[in-house]
Amino acid sequence: MRPLLTVLLLSAPAAAASLSSSFTVPGHALGSFGQPESATEELGGGAAWSADGAQVYTLDTTRVLNHWRVGDGVLLGTRRLAPPAALPDAGPWPTTALRLNGAQGGALQLEARGFRQGQPAALSYTLKLQGGASAPPPPCPSSRRVPQVCAGGAVLRAEGRTLTWTAGGVTRTRTLPASGQPIALALNPGGTQAALLVVEPQAEWGRHGRAALLLWAGDSLRRLSLGPVLSGTAARLNWTPAGWLLAAPLYDDQTGGVQPGEWLSLHGPDGERRWQLSPDAGLRGLWPSPDGQRFVTFRGGSVPEVRRTVDGTLVRGLGEAVAAAVPLTGQRALLALQGGGGAGRVARLEQGSLRTLSPLGATALAAHPDGGRFAAAQGQDVRLHGPRGEVLRRWKAPAPVVALAFTPDGQALSAWTQSEARGQVLAWRLNGTPLPLPAGTVFPLSSVALAVTGDQGGPQQTHRERLSAQQPGGPAQWQTPWRRGSLSVWPAGDGRSAALWSQHPNSQSDPVITQFWRVALQSGQPGPALNMAPTTRDPNSGWTLAALRGDGRRALLQESTGDGCGWGLYGFALADLFTAQRLPTPPGLGSGYARRGGCGFDVPLPQTTFDPDGRLVVQDGNRLDWWTFAQGVVPPAPAGNRGEP
Repeated sequence: MRPLLTVLLLSAPAAAASLSSSFTVPGHALGSFGQPESATEELGGGAAWSADGAQVYTLDTTRVLNHWRVGDGVLLGTRRLAPPAALPDAGPWPTTALRLNGAQGGALQLEARGFRQGQPAALSYTLKLQGGASAPPPPCPSSRRVPQVCAGGAVLRAEGRTLTWTAGGVTRTRTLPASGQPIALALNPGGTQAALLVVEPQAEWGRHGRAALLLWAGDSLRRLSLGPVLSGTAARLNWTPAGWLLAAPLYDDQTGGVQPGEWLSLHGPDGERRWQLSPDAGLRGLWPSPDGQRFVTFRGGSVPEVRRTVDGTLVRGLGEAVAAAVPLTGQRALLALQGGGGAGRVARLEQGSLRTLSPLGATALAAHPDGGRFAAAQGQDVRLHGPRGEVLRRWKAPAPVVALAFTPDGQALSAWTQSEARGQVLAWRLNGTPLPLPAGTVFPLSSVALAVTGDQGGPQQTHRERLSAQQPGGPAQWQTPWRRGSLSVWPAGDGRSAALWSQHPNSQSDPVITQFWRVALQSGQPGPALNMAPTTRDPNSGWTLAALRGDGRRALLQESTGDGCGWGLYGFALADLFTAQRLPTPPGLGSGYARRGGCGFDVPLPQTTFDPDGRLVVQDGNRLDWWTFAQGVVPPAPAGNRGEP
């Protein structure tokens, strides 16, 4: 698969930063099809096949439509869709979700779900593949309240507990038991056979319940118990020549929600189960090919997979998702990629192409200061790799690893781990032996161990925190005064300083002002403070640190918001922490990455970092952007504040 490389050269006058290059890995961004965070959340986007079964279209929650050739998995094209004018986005954030419901006659069948005049609304329509114009809506509309399917002139409809099947001029009606809840309907192409997936909720599971497959032929309605406890949300049920394919969300009795993967299975015409894929695989949804020989599903909300219907085995994945990216010198990078079938690899991006270093997957990466070795982690497995990708050493962490970082001297590796109970920072020497760290140590470990401690004190008994520094296993070297509220820390890559930020001590009401400053790691001496007020009226918005250059001077600040429903990114701003001044920020960087996520929109949050050459790298899903800074735009550091204060 040939990566897509676009080099963007800007001829505008020198600014604080300019976009110098961009690289995109073919595929969808990690998690961009959504995850089952609640029992009511459905899989985003979807898939559709061409009439000859040679091509597949996949659509994610970011409204990116990818066009694939099934025979070899090559990406043929990409476009970003917009919602129909009759159901537009309301306000600055996306509020309309698009879903693929098939393809027919050179057009894609879509459904848009959003709001009209403040009320939930749905609209079915088609999109012509040539020209992108809208066409009349497809027949047989379905809704959440009244699902129905049509085939061969027949219509199968469920309204409440009443089932209606009209075929060959004959209408048959059945009434489900009081506890029966249909969550998926299907007809064979001729409309002579019908199937329903039903959930029968029980008191101990609330609206979750036992699954049953109802097979309807003529006047006979046969019920087959499937066994698992399913969530009462929408599922997919499809007819194929091999039998009935279904995908349904599975109830998780440990969390009370739904499992990450769905129940995928094939049932013969008599209802007998031919195969079933474990929910642990993380597969969700299915879309059969026109001939029913293959189907598309999604792994981990990220990677489309083509599988055989007859046995459920993998044919191939379509593209890859970037799980982690670490920039190197010379606009190169290490990438952890996730592919089809659960496969993964670590590759090096260099001169516009990817070269595999390790066939082992990873969800966290770190580059050693020597520029050759690197560390990778997947789950609790931690590995140290050599320059050619060979595994030099590996060990187990006590909990899944979320992030990795080497210390500035390259002698130790620190990790941020996350268990169900809490997060924790761990560190090891490169031989795998653990390093002792004080309670409250922040990630990543630097030339000293920085720890944040808090208590309930002060005149108003308010929560307050302070920062201390020590050598691992040694006494405290220094500590800051107490500050009201939370205190956040980001060590610089050279191990000489760290950036701190906290709510302004005199900020008692909205807007909440965030204060940023710098401290020397060996002495704890602070520099001047930069105060940043929100630019919006959003009561949940505020500024945080998004990236810090290796020398601890240039910083990228991020204005964002978040509540119980979702999150939003308003934009970025450049700052000089030596002089406590904002720097000119080009619009493409300042507001070009703004978006909202959550609440039905599982869009990627941009990840930002500075590379060893001082360039800013923004990972936006599967795309990496390099921003280069012009010389002479950063004010000189005042006397007494150069290097170590």
